Amino acid sequence: EKFIKKRIKYLSENAKPQRKGAITLVEMLEAENEITCMARVIQSNIMVLHKAHHQAQDNKNVSIGLVRMANINPLVAIAKDLLKRDAPEDTCIHYCVYHSRYPLAIRSHIENKLDSILKRKKPDELWEQSEIKSKLQNHSKKNHIFVVLASPVAEVGRDHDYDWAIVEPSSMRSIIQLAG
Repeated sequence: EKFIKKRIKYLSENAKPQRKGAITLVEMLEAENEITCMARVIQSNIMVLHKAHHQAQDNKNVSIGLVRMANINPLVAIAKDLLKRDAPEDTCIHYCVYHSRYPLAIRSHIENKLDSILKRKKPDELWEQSEIKSKLQNHSKKNHIFVVLASPVAEVGRDHDYDWAIVEPSSMRSIIQLAG
């Protein structure tokens, strides 16, 4: 009991949250279906999160985020809708769709790329990744947002370091795993 009281006192005086979350209100507009609504809300939140959690270098702003959904069919439908949407001015959004229904060779290729790009112990390593460098060189836009649209397969055995995440509500364990 003495240890617990001491620990609680220490944590209450010194602890700062390392991860913050927010619940986003999703309101469907008139003549809008669920997929279109979700894509609109997700894209809006992608922009807000990029602005708050990007890295800057050579007049370029880059962030890498995860949109994790519980089921593959809605994930694919929302991904198709997001791909049709125009990005805001001076912004390029690069999408990667990642789920367990890909053939093993394709899934392995995606996982190898993500493992390489998202192992970011040092902040400057991001700028040295060949995939990131080529996208920045081929697009003159100032803001580059890399978004992984994934099913729960993104959590299984992966040690990825994202700048931000949008998570469809599911189990608390899943959310904690993602924030980990």
